[in-house]
Order: sequence, then C-alpha cells, then structure tokens
Amino acid sequence: MSRARTSDDIWWTRIFDRLDEFLHNYPKLPKNSVTENNEYKFRFQLNSDEVDIIGMASTVHEDIVVRLQEFFKVPNNGVVDDPPIVVSGQVRHYVPGGNRDEMSPDACVRPNMTFVPKPTTSTVIPRPPGDKSGNPHARIMCEVAVSQSVGELGRKCLTWMQEPYVRAAISIKILEPRQNMREPTTGQTLPSRNGSTTLGFWEH
Repeated sequence: MSRARTSDDIWWTRIFDRLDEFLHNYPKLPKNSVTENNEYKFRFQLNSDEVDIIGMASTVHEDIVVRLQEFFKVPNNGVVDDPPIVVSGQVRHYVPGGNRDEMSPDACVRPNMTFVPKPTTSTVIPRPPGDKSGNPHARIMCEVAVSQSVGELGRKCLTWMQEPYVRAAISIKILEPRQNMREPTTGQTLPSRNGSTTLGFWEH
C-alpha cells in the first residue's frame, strides 16, 4: 500500500523535473489542449534550431491554400496533364544557406520541366537548386497562417527570398473575426476590425 505524498515529496519532484528539463532538452507536449483551430505546429528547440514535429491545419487555412493554388493555375488554361505551370502544396525544399535543412511552403509554383530541366540534367554550372525530389526549384513560395504570428510569416518569406531562384514570396495571415458581428443581408460573420487578412509580398 502506497503512502500519500507529502508537500516535501511534491517539492522534491518539482526540483528533479526542473533539473531534468535543464539537462535534457526534450520535446514537450503543449499544456493546453490541441484542437484543429489552433493550426498548431509542435516545435522544440535543439541547439538553436527549431524542429517541426506535428502540424495540424484548420479548415480555413486549407481553403485559402487551395484557393491560392487555383489562382496560380489560371494561366494553364485548364490543362491538367503536363501543364506549363506546376502548382503544388507542401513540397519539401532545402532551406537557403546550404545546411541541408528542409522547409515546406504551404503552396509553391514552379515551371514545367519542358521549359526548365531537372537540375541533374541541367547544363548550367554550378547546377541550379531543386526541390527535395529533384524537380526545378519553385519560383513562388506562399505561406498561410491562422495562429502563427505575422512576424513569423515574414521571417519564413525572407528565408525563402535568400534563394535567388525564388522570384516572389507571399504571406497571408488570417485574423480572428469580431465576436457576434454579422453582415445584415447575408448573416455572415464580419471580419476583425483590423482586417480579415494581412498580406505580405516580397519580390526579387
């Protein structure tokens, strides 16, 4: 039969937990519950590097990403197979800087290999960069966020702009709607007073 824990036991447990936390930089689950509208990305810091472990996207996040992709496909004039402009979701690219870390934009646009060959078959010296699968590097990177801050979005886009082959980076921040405010004729929830969307754009 186990005895009840005393205040001294609890105090020592807390001390050991803090010591363990100091000595070992473990990934930790969030204290609050994770729900789909958090768009939560689980990160932990290891030697000043952030590591994404879990990502959950909300419905509004994915709706915006799909809409962006449809806009970028318009110049293809309905061509589905082998289109001149390839529009994709979270395609892994190497982070600019040469350390072989990877990042995935929410949407990206690259030319078809008919117009720009794979880096492995390119005659350009040194060979141009490509995505993780060896396709031509995307020229447009798009980042969309609901819960991430505008500053974090800006840092991501500035990181993409360090790659000379990236021509533009776009960030879209979806803000929270005003509480209990609806459009009179449609009944739709009105956007936040400081705007429903914050848009950022960087271009070479």
